[in-house]
Amino acid sequence: MSRRILLVLTIAALSQAGPMDGQPYGAEDCYVGPGLGATLLIPYFEVDLENTLGVTTLLAINNGLSNAAMTRVVFWTDWGVPTLAFDIYLDGFDEETLNVGSVLGGDIPPTGEGVDLSGLLNCDEVPPFHSNPVLTANEVAQLAADHTGQPGPLAFDCAGSPTDDGIARGYITVDVVDECNGVEGFSPSVTPSNTGRPYFAEGGGSGGVAIASNRLWGDVIYVSFLDNSAQGSEAVPIWANPDKFTDTDIFTFYGGYSGWDGRDERVPLPSIWDQRFLNGGPFAGGADLIVWRSTGATWDTAICGGTPSEFPLRSTTEVFDLAGDGVLLADADDFPWASQRVSVDSLGVPFDFGWVQLLFTPAFDPSVELGQAWVQPSLNASSLFSANLNGTPVDFLCTRTPPTRAAEAPAAKARPSRSSTSAVAPQPAGSAYRSLRPGVQRSPR
Repeated sequence: MSRRILLVLTIAALSQAGPMDGQPYGAEDCYVGPGLGATLLIPYFEVDLENTLGVTTLLAINNGLSNAAMTRVVFWTDWGVPTLAFDIYLDGFDEETLNVGSVLGGDIPPTGEGVDLSGLLNCDEVPPFHSNPVLTANEVAQLAADHTGQPGPLAFDCAGSPTDDGIARGYITVDVVDECNGVEGFSPSVTPSNTGRPYFAEGGGSGGVAIASNRLWGDVIYVSFLDNSAQGSEAVPIWANPDKFTDTDIFTFYGGYSGWDGRDERVPLPSIWDQRFLNGGPFAGGADLIVWRSTGATWDTAICGGTPSEFPLRSTTEVFDLAGDGVLLADADDFPWASQRVSVDSLGVPFDFGWVQLLFTPAFDPSVELGQAWVQPSLNASSLFSANLNGTPVDFLCTRTPPTRAAEAPAAKARPSRSSTSAVAPQPAGSAYRSLRPGVQRSPR
C-alpha cells in the first residue's frame, strides 16, 4: 500500500471522531514537547534484576518554579497496572534523582527533612522523609514479580507480560499534588487510575490529590555496563490547561480512567508518529523503538500464563525507505503493551535505513483508530556509542471526540494477598480508604 493510500484511509477514519484542523507541534492549546508540565511521563524503564552491571534506568525530576512542590510518583507495569506509589518533595528549582533499580530494591528517596509541611494534608502523618529500606522483603519480591510477569509472595495473579531475561519493565508517572499519601508498596490506591478516590477532583479544580501546576521537567537515561552503552532523552512533560481541557467528551491524558470527563485537565498525547531509523552502517548494533501507549483504563490482572482480554493493543505500521517507497506491515501486534522496547529487526522491515509511521488504536474500541502514544528511537553502535531521540508527532487528539464506551472505566481494585505479613493489607470490599502504612489511615476528605 502506498503512503498516499494509507494517509487517505487514516484521515477518513479520524474524520469520524472530529475535525482535522492540523494542530502544529507545540500549538498553544495542544502543547506537546519540551517544557514544564503538571505530569511527567517516563515512557519506559528497564532494570536487570539478576546482574547489577546490567541495564538500569536513571531518572531526574526537576521543579522548574521557585516555590516548593509535592509530587506523587507511580510505577506501572507494561500492562498499565500500578504497583508502587510514593511522594517526593521538591524545593524551589530543586532536582531529585532516582535509580529505578534501587527503588525496586526497596530504597525510596527521602525528601523534605526539616521542612514544615503542616500546610499540606496528611504530611504530618506520612511525610516524604523516611528511613530506607522502606519496602518490606515481600513487597520488593512482589515488585520484581509484577514487573517481570511472574507470581509473587503477595498476589496469585500476574500484572505484566512474562519475561525470561530477568529484566523488569514498565513506565512511571509523576504528578504535582497538594497532599501526602505515603508509600504504598503493594496494590497502591492513591494513583491516577483509581476514580473511586479523589485523585483528580470531578470537574477539575481543587479537591483532588493532583493539581494543575505546570512546573515539572526531567530526563531518563538507560545505562548498561555489560554493553558499554547509555542512551538518554527528555522525560515527557504533560501540560495541564484547565481553560481548555475540563469539559466532558474530550481527550485528556488520564481521561480514559474517568470516562473522558476532563477532570485531569491534561493535554492528550498524539496518536500518529513518524520516526527515522538507522539499523545498520555505523549503528550496526541495531535500532529499537521505545513506545508508550495509553491503555485507556486500568484492566484486571490475569491468571499467570494468561493475558487480559484487552491485549494485545493494536496498531498500524508502515515503513518507508530513503526513496519514500512504503511497505505496510501486516502484523498489527507489533507494540502490544502499554510500554515496550521493540527492535526494528523484529518488525520484518525489508531495508536498513528509512522511517516508520505508526498509528495507534485504543484497546477499548479497535474500530476507531485513535490512541495516545509516545515514540522514541534508540540507536546502538555495538558497544561503541548509542543515542536516543524523540519521535515526530503528526496527528493530535486535542480537537477529537473520544470513542463512546459502553461503561465507565473500572476503578482500580485491591489485588488479593497471599500473605498476612504485607505492609499494605487489602481492604474490605467497598472500603473507600486503605492503609498507607501499618497503623496509619488517610483522613477522609
